[in-house]
Amino acid sequence: MRYVSLIAIALIGSSSALHAQLTVQQPVVGTTGVATSVSVPDRGSTFLGGVSSAQSFRNSYGPLRTGTGRGYGLSGGSMSAHVYIIDLHAMDEAILNSVPDSLPPVSIRSRSVSTERTEAPREVSPVEKAANFERLAIHAEAAGKTGVARLHWQMAAKYGSTLAAQKLGRPAVDNSRSTAQK
Repeated sequence: MRYVSLIAIALIGSSSALHAQLTVQQPVVGTTGVATSVSVPDRGSTFLGGVSSAQSFRNSYGPLRTGTGRGYGLSGGSMSAHVYIIDLHAMDEAILNSVPDSLPPVSIRSRSVSTERTEAPREVSPVEKAANFERLAIHAEAAGKTGVARLHWQMAAKYGSTLAAQKLGRPAVDNSRSTAQK
């Protein structure tokens, strides 16, 4: 009998926990949009608009309404556009054209010698550029970087490499006429 009464007390005690009041607060979400067209230059920004709102409330309570409560709320938001244009094609060209064959030798000049002249950098022929890009493409393929190798093959084909044109399945570009006219 004692065993049965303990179970009844346990069930009565746990049922009160099931009926407890549960409060769930949900966030208040507001959406503000703007339908407009603006012209913004690269690395520029523009202010599109802003929204603000204010709320206030007063609550009276107690006997004869002697107690009061007040509340105020302010909210605001603004919209702006910041533009940064990324030209991936131009970045690829800059990266591929900036790879040197080797580092130039370091020259140290004395301050006392003012008549020393340095040679103007020599013009690199398209054949040398094509050979350089071929070499870079072969190294990239050996390292397993097929995407980089393809970019180097494209640049080599641009400067007239027949090997690169064969790799890419294109006809070779003839740059001999353009260098003769310069």
